Amino acid sequence: MSDLRTSAPIQSSPVAETQVHASDGQDTPLMVPTEPLKRKKKCLVLSLIRHGQSQSNVFGGMTEENDHLTQYGREQAERLGKDWKDVRIDVLRASTLQRAHHTALEIAKYHCDDTLEVITKKGYVERKPGSAVTDALRAGNQERAATLYNGLSPGQSGPTPRDYKPPGGGESPNLVASRANIALVVLLYKYGKELDEPPKEFVDKTVIDSPNVLPEGIPHVVLVSHNIFLAELYESMFGWNSDAHRMTTCNYRNADWSRHIIWFDEDTDYLEYSDMRVPCKIELYTPRVSSFGYW
Repeated sequence: MSDLRTSAPIQSSPVAETQVHASDGQDTPLMVPTEPLKRKKKCLVLSLIRHGQSQSNVFGGMTEENDHLTQYGREQAERLGKDWKDVRIDVLRASTLQRAHHTALEIAKYHCDDTLEVITKKGYVERKPGSAVTDALRAGNQERAATLYNGLSPGQSGPTPRDYKPPGGGESPNLVASRANIALVVLLYKYGKELDEPPKEFVDKTVIDSPNVLPEGIPHVVLVSHNIFLAELYESMFGWNSDAHRMTTCNYRNADWSRHIIWFDEDTDYLEYSDMRVPCKIELYTPRVSSFGYW
């Protein structure tokens, strides 16, 4: 996904320097760079959580972009909070949309660390559908809304074209991927820990069922967001070292979560990751968006 990635500015590598005297015989030493010093690799544990059930998940269409949780969605968020109350969380981030923000607030509310705060960012929001899609949904024309949102003719199957933008300010899958990619870069540079070797759980490809299992001493960032955004973020890792986007079957159900150990080489921009938990079986390509219940 290097064609989609906008990396954060990278500082110049530190260099080893050697003192030499100026050729004109002056005593002032000059520092001449000889060989770049290799930086250590960065490691981060990233947990991705989808919000609880929202109104649009029930009624099959998002007439309001910032819809709220249903009663069942609030119960799901509360269960998440109770299940994660003893999980070490170093940073808790969430989309600004209230269904994700509310879910994250429930996690913070029940957490054993009462100083844990939710940091919200607009960059984590779901793919914007555009006003034409929401207008069609408000008019009760779900078929037209689906056509406008997916960029496919009625009866046509397949994934949404990567550059297709729904009319009225909608986002293309590529734009969502770019946002997800930037989010991943920022998290790595801001919270990643420099190490000489990856943790044992990364090498052993440890798989977990409980959210309480974490590698010792590695920063743990939790991000609460939305299905398409989270799937694009996962695919950012999946295809990081490739020149083209690689669509997968990644799909997050409401209140579902995944966890990944990320191992990043700043010098070469090479990224590896190990899935400790995935939301479903991950394979290459299956159309992900077939209805509006995924928001």
